[in-house]
Amino acid sequence: MQKEELKRNLLERIHQIEDVNKLNAIQTILNTLDSEQLSVDDINNALETEDFSGYIKEWLKSM
Repeated sequence: MQKEELKRNLLERIHQIEDVNKLNAIQTILNTLDSEQLSVDDINNALETEDFSGYIKEWLKSM
């Protein structure tokens, strides 16, 4: 299914829901997905620190 068609189908189904508890559940799921995505993005975008200790030791030896 195409992304836009999927979005349209989801919106149509959500518009049909009258139960507040079900709507709250959907909102909770979406909020959870957002926070999980942020956590994954934070992990993927974290910079790895470089170990310069070997370089510093060699530099000090050459002094």
